[in-house]
Amino acid sequence: MSQNHNFNESKLLLELSQGSELAFTELYNRYKNNVYATALKITKSKVLAEEVVQDVFLKIWQNQENVAEITHFENYLFIISRNYIFDMIKKIARETNLAVDTNYKNTASEDTDMAIKDDQYNIILNQIIEQLPPQQQKIYKMARWEGLSHQKIGETLGISTETVKKHMAQALKFVRFKISPYMNLFMSLLLFLSI
Repeated sequence: MSQNHNFNESKLLLELSQGSELAFTELYNRYKNNVYATALKITKSKVLAEEVVQDVFLKIWQNQENVAEITHFENYLFIISRNYIFDMIKKIARETNLAVDTNYKNTASEDTDMAIKDDQYNIILNQIIEQLPPQQQKIYKMARWEGLSHQKIGETLGISTETVKKHMAQALKFVRFKISPYMNLFMSLLLFLSI
């Protein structure tokens, strides 16, 4: 199946409903960036956005027998992505048991508000990264800030690619856990986007 102007969404959805992995892969490749962009816009976190993409498409795969009935898959995808993100952030808010910072609700300009949030997010993220064990911290910075591959990091540090992956997974888990309370600061933005 080629991804050209003859892209037949209904046909792919029908094939997916019958268990076609090929149809699922094509839909995933076609729409994963849309889901990622939506998630990134709301969460301002690449880690959480990647998680949303994986979980949303997993949900679609698990629900495959019902997808043939969907008429506008892109709209459907947007709605379930947005709902998933809202549920995820509400869950994080409940788990951390922190109130929304009321200072952000009263900011006159949304642009200023977002700039403040972005700056604060980066400050908090840097503080969290500084708490990582030295090796994890080094690997995280090389991967995220310098954009190096796991293989390149392994070669530079004289360790195996598998060890790099293990450290990176642990670092991401730690960062995700520690950054979650900050997601409360986006609740006012979420309410705005859901209108």
